[in-house]
Amino acid sequence: MRIISIGDLVTDFYYKDGNLVGVNGGMTSHNIIVNIAKFGLETSVFGVCGNDMAGIIAINSLKDVGVNTENIKVIDGINTRCFHVSYRELNGKLEFTSKKRCPVCGNKRWYDVSQIDTNDVLKQIHKDDILVFDNLNMKNQIIIDNCNNRKMLDLGQYFELEDYSNHDIIKKIKTNFDFINLNERVERYLKNRFSVKSVEDIYAMLHPKMLIVTRGNAGSDFVFDYNKVTKKLSNPSIEVDPTGAGDAFFSVFISEYVKNNYVINSNFIDLTFEKATKLTKKVVKKFGARGHIQNLYKIKKIKDICTCNDFNISLRKQMKRCNININNLETRVIHAIHSNAYDKLLKIDFESLNDIVFIGSGGSFAGAKFSAKLINHLYGTNAIALYPRDLYYRNNRNVDLVFLFSYSGTTSDLIVSSSLIDSRKKYIITKGELTKIVTKTGISKGNIISYRTSTNKGKERGFLSFEGALAPASLFLKLYFEYKSRNDIEDFIRDSMQYWKKYFSVYFKENKVMLKEFLQEGSNFNIFTGDFTESASSDLESKIIESGIYNCLIHEKKNFSHGRFIHYEHLSHRKNIYFKQKSTSLYEEKLLEYLGKDQNLIIESRYDGILCEYDLLVASQYLIYYISNFLNIDISKPTYSEDAMKIYFYKGDL
Repeated sequence: MRIISIGDLVTDFYYKDGNLVGVNGGMTSHNIIVNIAKFGLETSVFGVCGNDMAGIIAINSLKDVGVNTENIKVIDGINTRCFHVSYRELNGKLEFTSKKRCPVCGNKRWYDVSQIDTNDVLKQIHKDDILVFDNLNMKNQIIIDNCNNRKMLDLGQYFELEDYSNHDIIKKIKTNFDFINLNERVERYLKNRFSVKSVEDIYAMLHPKMLIVTRGNAGSDFVFDYNKVTKKLSNPSIEVDPTGAGDAFFSVFISEYVKNNYVINSNFIDLTFEKATKLTKKVVKKFGARGHIQNLYKIKKIKDICTCNDFNISLRKQMKRCNININNLETRVIHAIHSNAYDKLLKIDFESLNDIVFIGSGGSFAGAKFSAKLINHLYGTNAIALYPRDLYYRNNRNVDLVFLFSYSGTTSDLIVSSSLIDSRKKYIITKGELTKIVTKTGISKGNIISYRTSTNKGKERGFLSFEGALAPASLFLKLYFEYKSRNDIEDFIRDSMQYWKKYFSVYFKENKVMLKEFLQEGSNFNIFTGDFTESASSDLESKIIESGIYNCLIHEKKNFSHGRFIHYEHLSHRKNIYFKQKSTSLYEEKLLEYLGKDQNLIIESRYDGILCEYDLLVASQYLIYYISNFLNIDISKPTYSEDAMKIYFYKGDL
C-alpha cells in the first residue's frame, strides 16, 4: 500500500522584502505527501516536470525526505511550473502574496493543461494504493473516474468548478472520496453555488466518508455518517508563516486513518485533531510550506539572468543522520538514567521472581539481551532474551514478567507476540509517549518505563538505533551499580563513550590501508561472540546487516570449534570482528592464534564481566559510526525497496 500524490510538479520561489530567500518543491498534494513520508508510511508521487533546474529542485525536494520519485516523468520542451511567494513584514507579522509571475522580471513559467499521462498513471496504480488530489482538472478526473482506489481530495480553490454545471460538479465529486478537505473560502463558494446553509448540507450533497472544513485558529468542523463534530483550537501558536499548515493538518488525518484501519468515529477525530494541531503549531513557526521538514534550497544567479529563468543550486552541507545521533548519544543516555524510568525499575522485586523474559527486535534486541544477562547475574533469576516470535510460540504459563524493549513503545510485533500474556505482567521499556502507548497497547501507565523527559524529548531518526540500544541497557546497568553500592555510573558511562570515541578515531586514522581493504563494499564478516560480549555482537550484526553494505555471520567462540571452521577455511576473504573481555582464556588464546593469519578487527574491553558487556555495547555504537565516516556515507539511512517496506510496516499475526 502506497499513499500517492498525483499531479504536475511545482517549484516555489520564496522572497522576503523583495529578496529571494530560497526555493523548494510545492503544490498542495505533494506537500501532503512530504508530511506523510515523515510519519513512516510508504509514499510516492506520480507527476511530471520540465527538464530544467526547477524540475531538479522539485524532484530532489521529494526524494530528500524519502518520497519515491520513480514515477515522475521529466519532459523536454516544457518549463516546470513555478510559483512565487512574496513576504513582507507588517505590524510584526509576515504577510504574503502568491503569484505565477516572477516579481523581479514578470515572467510566467506555468502551463495550464496538466501534462500527466493518465493511461500511464492508471497502469502503475496498485489496487491498495491511496490517491491524493488537490484539484479536479480534466486529467485528474479521468484517473478518479477509472479506478476504485481510496481517494483523498484537498480542495483549496474553486476556479475549476466555475466551468461546470451544478449537476456536473456533484457527479465529479459525489461518493468518490474517503476524505474531502475544504477551507472556508471554498465552503462559502459551495454554499452560495448550491444555495445550502450548512456544512452538513455540503456533506449530504457530496457524500464523502468524512468532510473536513478547516477554519484556521478557530478550529475545524468534521462531518461523518451525518454527524457533525466541531473542534476548537486551544492556545494557537503565533504565526510566522501559515502556508503549509492546512497541508500538514490533512496529512495527519490521512496517515492516522490508515493506521486506524479506515475507521472513523468521534474518538478517532479527537485523537487525530490533537496530533494534527500539534503539527500545525510547528508548521506556522517556520518559513515556507515545508520549512518544518526541510530547509529551503539556496540557489545562485547565473550571470545577469533572473533566477526564475535559470540558476545553479548552492548545495548545503548535509549532516549525516548517523553523526547527529552519535553526537547526541551521551547526553540522551545520561538523561535516561536520571529519568523516573529508573525509579520504576527499582520498585520491581527481581529477587522474588523466578522466570523473566526480555523481548526486543532490531536495535532494541541488544538492550534486551544485556538486561537479561544482568538480571540473571545479579539475582540468579532465570532471565532470557528472545525475539518476538520466540515468545509467541512459547509456553509462558510460568513466566513472572515480560519486558518489551521498544523505542517507540508501540512496535507491532512486540504487542502481538505478548498479546496472550496478562497485561499486569508486562512492562515496556521505551522513550515513547505514555498516552500514545497506553492507547495502543492497553498496558497501564505504571508498567510503562519511559526514559522520555522534558529535557530528553528529541528522537533518533534513521533505521540504525544508537540511543534505542544503549539507553535501556544503561537503566539496568544502574541497578548493577546500586547493587554494588557504587555511585559513579555517570562517570563510567562518560568514560566508556569517550574512550571508544578516541580509540576508533585513532584506529581509523592509523590503519587506513588495512581498513580500505577490510571495509570493501559487499564484504562478508565473521563476528565472534561469547563470554560477556553477546550484546555488542548482536547489536553490531544488526547494524551491519541493516546498513545494506555488508553481510555477516555470528560465531559463538567455542561452538566455532565444532566444525564451523570447515566453511571458514574455504572463504576467499576471511574478515573477522572479534569482541573480547579483558581476560583471555586458554581456549581463546588458541582461537586467536588460529585466526591470527587472517584480517582481524579485535575489540577488547578494559573490563571483565557485566562491565565488559556494557562497555563493548558502547564500542559497537562508535564502531559503526566510524565505519560510516570512513566510507563517507550516512550508514543509518539505507535505501530500502518498496517491497521490503511492505514487510517492515507489516502489522498483524506473526
